[in-house]
Amino acid sequence: MIIVNYSIIPATYSDLEFVLSLNQRSLNAVSDLDLKKINHFLKVSSYFKIFLIENTPVGFLIGLLPGKDYQSENYIWINNRYESFIYVDRVIIDSEHRNQGLGSFFYDDLLNSFRNKVGSILCEVNIKPFNKESINFHKKYGFKIIGEQDTENRTKRVSYMMYEISR
Repeated sequence: MIIVNYSIIPATYSDLEFVLSLNQRSLNAVSDLDLKKINHFLKVSSYFKIFLIENTPVGFLIGLLPGKDYQSENYIWINNRYESFIYVDRVIIDSEHRNQGLGSFFYDDLLNSFRNKVGSILCEVNIKPFNKESINFHKKYGFKIIGEQDTENRTKRVSYMMYEISR
């Protein structure tokens, strides 16, 4: 399928239900969210955008710069080790639109937004349970593994990944 009529737009309060619904359908790959947490992201995120095809939302990406009010184990791990980054807390595309390049469109937009502002894009991907689709996507885009950590009381393990931005 060739994506022709798409746009990537800033998230607003009217997108909260969509974000919650898509996130909760993706709990095998991401952590739980509620409306309060999503609303907090609207306030503290540096990049919170919705992917639209034919004006229908099909995905979202949330990114944060260093020093934000966000108490995620993964964000704290990265924030304690790096100074110049945009951290991708989550990027989710609905299952009907995966493997069509939308994730790359999102990362291209993120990269264009922060190219001269930060040195890298950082994220984490679950390796316990193993998220093969996300690991493969990030490696293909150019991310390198930079560390690992057990999270959520050792029920999960994540691999931290970095994409270095050339300036």
